[in-house]
Amino acid sequence: MDKLELIPIENLLKKEFFIPAYQRGYRWNERQVIDLLEDILEFQEKEDKEKGEFYCLQPIVVTKKINDGWEVIDGQQRLTTLFILLSYLEEARKIMFNRVEKFVISYETREKEDYSSKEFLEKILETKEVNTKNIDFFHISKAYISIKKWFEYNNINKADYLNTLLKVDYRDAKDIANNVRFIWYEVQPKSENLSKNIFTRINMGKISLTNAELIKALFFINSSQTDKEREKYQQKLAYEWENIENTLQNKSFWFFLNKTYNSKPTKIAYIFDLIANKYRNEVTIKINKSIDKYYTFYIFNNLIKNNKKTKNELWEEIKTYFRTFEEWYNNNVYYHLIGYLIHIGEDVEQIKLLSNNISKSDFKKELIKLISLDIKRKFEKKRIESIIELSYEENSDLIREILLLFNVVSTMNSKYSKFPFERFIEEKWSLEHIHAQNSEDLKTDKQRRLLLEEQKIFFNNVKEENIEEKITNLLKVSNIELDSFVSLQEEIFQKYSENENVNIHSIDNMALLSTEDNSALNNNIFPIKRDKIIELDEKGSFIPICTKNVFLKYYSKDVSQNSEWTKKDKEAYRNEIETKLNEFLPNEEKTDED
Repeated sequence: MDKLELIPIENLLKKEFFIPAYQRGYRWNERQVIDLLEDILEFQEKEDKEKGEFYCLQPIVVTKKINDGWEVIDGQQRLTTLFILLSYLEEARKIMFNRVEKFVISYETREKEDYSSKEFLEKILETKEVNTKNIDFFHISKAYISIKKWFEYNNINKADYLNTLLKVDYRDAKDIANNVRFIWYEVQPKSENLSKNIFTRINMGKISLTNAELIKALFFINSSQTDKEREKYQQKLAYEWENIENTLQNKSFWFFLNKTYNSKPTKIAYIFDLIANKYRNEVTIKINKSIDKYYTFYIFNNLIKNNKKTKNELWEEIKTYFRTFEEWYNNNVYYHLIGYLIHIGEDVEQIKLLSNNISKSDFKKELIKLISLDIKRKFEKKRIESIIELSYEENSDLIREILLLFNVVSTMNSKYSKFPFERFIEEKWSLEHIHAQNSEDLKTDKQRRLLLEEQKIFFNNVKEENIEEKITNLLKVSNIELDSFVSLQEEIFQKYSENENVNIHSIDNMALLSTEDNSALNNNIFPIKRDKIIELDEKGSFIPICTKNVFLKYYSKDVSQNSEWTKKDKEAYRNEIETKLNEFLPNEEKTDED
């Protein structure tokens, strides 16, 4: 039966380890060795350690050999470095612990040479300089010299360092010492090539064991069951695990719950992390989540070992989380409102707590209230009362959130599709001015020529020969001067804008668009942007529903022309935003009851 536990270095000292030929030899460089030494020292010098708090080295994966030794599947580099470190501290160990035993480590490679790696390691204290006889000796001797120099240069107290490395203090069968520990992962071989296969999987692309893999091992190991019961249990667990993992791998599902991409190979770790955070104050170990990559595994392991939770209880809780997320995803209202909340930074755990023990209609009201309170707080912070006061120059993030909500609610109300949160993140939607900004922003000759070429095609199509001729003449100049360019743009924009001054930075002149498509529109007049939007849509670009509606003047009444973005168009657009978001935006007429 596989075995997974946390053990102190003390438990390794009487063991024999064997490194098989399918692994390369010892290859840690000086930086890796020093990083390990400094990590242990940092933990040693931490002032606020609690009883039982420890520093954990990455997992060592082993399988039992016939002669009672251990074949190392993963962890060779850490084990060898630890052996070299204990060798360097040998004299201090004699004084402190009156013993100097170390584990034995041998290598299948180079063992037939006159002087094996095992023998070289055992005589490492005789090393005075880097040994170049072979690549293994080179790295082993360099690591020893690096350790020696580090201790001497930093004047490290060897006694304190050894206490952190080796001390154990068992009280009621629990180690309360502040020491260094390993994750001991013992795999039972079922076939001749199992060890090699596991090594290949773990080290493919040099990816270490993940929290998810270690937690999976915790659930799969169950010594109280018969072989038949164990096989049935593991098949059921594997099926449920795969279902959860496959669903979370779906981009639409993942980005509904997350506003960032998770590069972890297994997405189920997302649920594990949520549960670990939930129980972080109920475990007997104190772990720094920000620096310890196995934080989540430690929490699960401690809950099980100390009988706070059974494996079945934890697995049922994982499934409950997943079923809750699945229910949200499949509900049109929950999907859109919760998705929006997640993407403005709301904590999914708080939303989950909000849903406990209330009806669906009440949960919807709570979600609406949560969004309303968020917007109200942000409005009060900016000292504004309505969306018309929002300015791109001062409130671009808030405008982006309001327009995101406008698109989300519009999609939700349509009831025939889901808002694509995955596109919102991956395409990095940004704000686009419907009526263009000042063309003075185009500072290079290349940028100005690109804009003029687009305008030339448009004016040729609409038979504006006078302006087309002016553009053609300007394009003939080797270097387009800013004054000439701005003068022509003012003439063009005056022709396609109302006489009154337009506030180009208000929310009713803003729309969301992917960063790539946004740049394609350039600082252009409304009719050219409109044509570009239609062209992009036809080519397969995803145009947000409200952005498409704006440029097609869907919100405007009695449309008689499509060449200008007028004051009436702006008012109609703004009214539509306020109407759609009426229950979310601050409103003096609303009461707390509402």
